[in-house]
Amino acid sequence: MTGPFTYDGEPCQIGDNINLVQALERCAAAYHNRCVNNSCGEHPDQMWVRLYSATERLKQAICRNSVARTILEIGSDLMGCNDMAILALHANSTLSLLAGSGMNGGREQELSTHAEVIASAIEKRQISIVNTDTPFNALWSELGIAAFVPVWHENTPRGAIIFYRFLSPQSDLDLADRELLRLLSMFAGPSLFST
Repeated sequence: MTGPFTYDGEPCQIGDNINLVQALERCAAAYHNRCVNNSCGEHPDQMWVRLYSATERLKQAICRNSVARTILEIGSDLMGCNDMAILALHANSTLSLLAGSGMNGGREQELSTHAEVIASAIEKRQISIVNTDTPFNALWSELGIAAFVPVWHENTPRGAIIFYRFLSPQSDLDLADRELLRLLSMFAGPSLFST
């Protein structure tokens, strides 16, 4: 099996939507090529199909100005997670909810209560998955968070994408899920916060 594709640029440096769309087009083309070249029999490897689909969706969302909703759809459709939050981080380590699905008052209050620790996790710039060796694992377990994706733009921490629970009964995220988290980590910041 071919290793995962990683974008070779620095997407957090992308400052405008034209360059962002071009970067996503290059990424989508690379994923499409992997779909074609790494087929399992007659069908392409589902990891590349999911990554290609997510990249195309993000690119289209930028043009339609519907990025937050599209990120929620990617989480639901491609990762099987209907309970998510997209957060914006403010200068005083407070958080605001940009978009969410499956959110309730209790979850919002928990995020507010733990805003400083969540801000610290965002500043670490490291994707966290519950039950892995991360400094935030206890908090993620307490809050019911399955995966945490920091969102940066122009070398500045800007927010996070929180996945509460995945519909799949599997105990661990597969390689495609992990690559989708990386894709969102690379492109969500510029997609959500580009002027």
